[in-house]
Amino acid sequence: MPRMGKKLVRVESIFSKEEGSGTGLASPSKMPSEIATMRYLKRHSTIPVPEIYGYDNDADRRVGGTWMVMEYVEGRNVDQVWHTLTTTQREQLALSLADLWSQLILQTFDRIGSLYEDPEGQFVVGPMTFLPTRNHYAIAPPENAKCGPFNTALEWLEASARQDLAYRLSLSPQSEAPSRIDTVLKLIRDSDDLRLSTEWAASRFSIEHVDYSTHNVLVSSVSPTEIVAVLDWEGARVVPMWAMNPAFRWPHDSDENETRHLRALMRDRIGSRVPSWTSAIGEECRPLRVLYMKATLSDRNPDLINANGYPLAMSHDF
Repeated sequence: MPRMGKKLVRVESIFSKEEGSGTGLASPSKMPSEIATMRYLKRHSTIPVPEIYGYDNDADRRVGGTWMVMEYVEGRNVDQVWHTLTTTQREQLALSLADLWSQLILQTFDRIGSLYEDPEGQFVVGPMTFLPTRNHYAIAPPENAKCGPFNTALEWLEASARQDLAYRLSLSPQSEAPSRIDTVLKLIRDSDDLRLSTEWAASRFSIEHVDYSTHNVLVSSVSPTEIVAVLDWEGARVVPMWAMNPAFRWPHDSDENETRHLRALMRDRIGSRVPSWTSAIGEECRPLRVLYMKATLSDRNPDLINANGYPLAMSHDF
């Protein structure tokens, strides 16, 4: 480990952070996968991520949680500097963010899951990992053995519909849940769109940062449009491009018209770099995105899900 320079030590418990609550519960594979993803990107892209110097799974329980030592990156959170930026600077930053996302989705893999590093230092796609849950009733993370890796989108959607990828809850499932799940499984297996999509470029398996937003981006203190780090790769996964949702959550002081304009800039820039992205977020792949959301919510009351496959309380971000 380099002796010079600042380091950051991050300690995480995989257990709930609130007594009697599932909030904060996480999978033991979360941090190893996060580290592997960052190391992969360090080696295979120019996306700025902190250097990882060490990791320990705390098998002896002497620390109280898994921990890693990583590079401390000097910079300021985009949310902190947003109010100081001109319109032109905000547009420049949006284009830089789009270029980083383009690099991310150009990384291609042959299976669906999350990245890990094997003992020889090679990167492999293994079981999918997830963000810590915010569900008060969670009692256990998804079983690793049921989380992939998956060879096809069909296998992945079936696992999602069976709720294999969901945190286990203390609540008893609703009596209608099994029949609802069976209905969604049939939709998945009978889907012509899913069958035909295997040949589409928009179905390529790529890395997704599941919380790609301004609060996870650091910019230079002296050059506020220069991105110096993309943070928080926990829960990163490899999925079909059409299943990704990079809708950026801009700082709260962005007005609606500005946000719409910046999203359009990002969308067009990514589409110019990766033409299949336009198809992935367009009408051609909408049935696949709806199918994915229905799989994720397969045990819910279908009357509470809108035409896009989202709960009525949620909005579509594309």
